Amino acid sequence: MSMGNNSTPEPAPGPPPAWGQPPAWGQPAQGGQPPQWGQGTQWGQPAPGWQQPAWGGPGLPQPGPQQYLAPPKPGVIPLRPLGLGEILDGAFQTARRNGRAMFGSALLVQAISTVLTILVLALIGGASLFALFADGTSGNQVPESVAASLIVTLLGAGGVSVIVSVIGTMVMQGVLVIPVMRATVNRQTGFRQMWRLAKPRIWTLVLLALLYSVVAILMITLLGLTAVVLFLSISFISIPISFLILLGFAALAVWIGTKLILAPAAIVVEGHSVFSAIGRSWDLTGGNFWRTFGTYFLAQLIVGAISAVISVPVGLVIGLLSQVLNPNPKPSEAIAIAIITQLISYLVSALIGAVALAFQTGVLALLYVDLRMRKEGFDLALLKDLESTDAAAQDGIPGAPVNAAAPPPASWPGT
Repeated sequence: MSMGNNSTPEPAPGPPPAWGQPPAWGQPAQGGQPPQWGQGTQWGQPAPGWQQPAWGGPGLPQPGPQQYLAPPKPGVIPLRPLGLGEILDGAFQTARRNGRAMFGSALLVQAISTVLTILVLALIGGASLFALFADGTSGNQVPESVAASLIVTLLGAGGVSVIVSVIGTMVMQGVLVIPVMRATVNRQTGFRQMWRLAKPRIWTLVLLALLYSVVAILMITLLGLTAVVLFLSISFISIPISFLILLGFAALAVWIGTKLILAPAAIVVEGHSVFSAIGRSWDLTGGNFWRTFGTYFLAQLIVGAISAVISVPVGLVIGLLSQVLNPNPKPSEAIAIAIITQLISYLVSALIGAVALAFQTGVLALLYVDLRMRKEGFDLALLKDLESTDAAAQDGIPGAPVNAAAPPPASWPGT
């Protein structure tokens, strides 16, 4: 018998195995038989010597839903467009982390305003008060000249207090942006460091405050003259007309004030001039008026409620004590009690005002950051600043252009 008759015939080649099946084409599988179509290693189970198949090919399994990646939050806020609660919480957290810089500076400005008011009170009404005390035991009637001097004193002190308050508030709205901006990238800010960084922009903030004050005085004067002219022209019918004009003026003032509310932040962070900062604030709030107005209005309500809870009981206690200690004061004694009461009220108002100013300014600064992230991708600039290893950048204002950088720390000793 020939060798060909004794040899085992080779099996006929079958169809190729499924993609990813072992063994390769032309090699017998376990049991001596080639794999049949659709048999062998199931899809998703790795075959010996094979890698896992790539996803997404034709006829292959598709990947599952991708997991959500939260935006980075290196500091007090996540680096993405912010919600209302995140703005309020971020302002509170910033003030808590930078208490010396924010509360200390706000309290300093409130103290300066109080001292200047007291100085005006002493300079303008000193002579009248001295004359009143000298003649206080002769009778209970206050001379007309003394009364007129006291009225002038109150008006002068009130006017100076308002002007100083406007300037101080505007300066603080710009200066306190610095610790808020640094807190977004998890950097603390000291008292001296904050004022060193703000030093080049303080006079621009003062000029902005003076411009706002002049415009407000002119508008109020125009409104008063309009009311007088209407009253002289059409008598009592002018009262409802004047009321409607007043409502329109108030609505216009709120709208313009909201549109320009971010100008101090633009001055400090971006280095704008007065009018350039006004235009910058107008552009940032464009299309976001109600978001800006609603957030700041809510912050004002929160501050007003807290202030009322503290100041009203203090005022009642002071009034009761003055009545108990001296129920029937003479004119000179009544004025002395009024001065002491006013001083105590100033101190309490300064403490409350410092807390309120720090919180409100933090809200405005985060509104500025939020609008820039919505319109300009400012979160990318903050991330770039966060990753920077440059010492000058880490000591400066995050997101500020190079030409708006502050002078070196050596200009202020001890920082």
